[in-house]
Amino acid sequence: MQPETIAIITPLFNEEKNIPKFIKNLDQQTNKNFNVYFIDDGSTDSTLEILYKHLRTVDINYTILTQKNSGAAEARYNGINNAKENYCLIVDCDDAISKNMIENILKVIYTSESKIDTIIFDVLMQEENNKYKPLCYFDNKRNLFTGLECLENSIGGWKVSGLMCSKKDIFLKSYELYYNLNTNKENFINNDEIITRLNFLHSKEVQKIKSIYYYNYNNNSTTRKINTNRCLLINNAVILHKLLANHSIKEKTNKELFITLYSTAKYLKKNKKHITDKNKWISTLNDGCRYIFETKILSQQ
Repeated sequence: MQPETIAIITPLFNEEKNIPKFIKNLDQQTNKNFNVYFIDDGSTDSTLEILYKHLRTVDINYTILTQKNSGAAEARYNGINNAKENYCLIVDCDDAISKNMIENILKVIYTSESKIDTIIFDVLMQEENNKYKPLCYFDNKRNLFTGLECLENSIGGWKVSGLMCSKKDIFLKSYELYYNLNTNKENFINNDEIITRLNFLHSKEVQKIKSIYYYNYNNNSTTRKINTNRCLLINNAVILHKLLANHSIKEKTNKELFITLYSTAKYLKKNKKHITDKNKWISTLNDGCRYIFETKILSQQ
């Protein structure tokens, strides 16, 4: 029987500065049973040239895909859709994973006879001062959870890792459900967070392993600078609310929707000098408010 192989899914957009360190990190894995799917999301710098250059210096399996610029979530979907492996691990090019990540993921898969749907890990989040702060889980006494527990604790503040390795069919099921409501596959900024939560929804068992995902500080991230498209987060808040409307965590999704609307209005007021397309922001805010009134969420509180 062929040994299990993990698909590592890595979107790339103008990552020429991060590629050398990222390739080195992958080459240091204690288990090389993985195939990296690099998806170039319409880079305009030397990303592909540098990628090929550094891949020639290491002995790892890889596949390179290209697409027009469509956002990281769509790039991940492209990679997952093309993956031949049963499990997919999402790793961004500006982040890193501990040397035992693949080894420990494979141990779970082999010992559980593939009964585990999703595998999560410890997360160290780099701050602006370059120091790392651990993500605090909702329960540090266990390493085995239900998917619904993780889903509930991903809403209203991430108390569980949204960085994961899940079965390919779970990822595809989540994307299909999401694209039923985002029919044009638009980039609403945090599409990947919706997919993560749907993965939890579709997972019966989630296991946490003793490996580390290093979430590195990116000064160019849309969360670090004024984002003129930030209002699009409302669209995903509405989509998430629709998808989870019949679940027991309805109160949490209600609150998440309210907070997204409030914070977007506050963001617009604070940064109005830098936002030129105010009509788009007002229209999106109005759509969100209209959804609240039409679904009579307020009367349920």
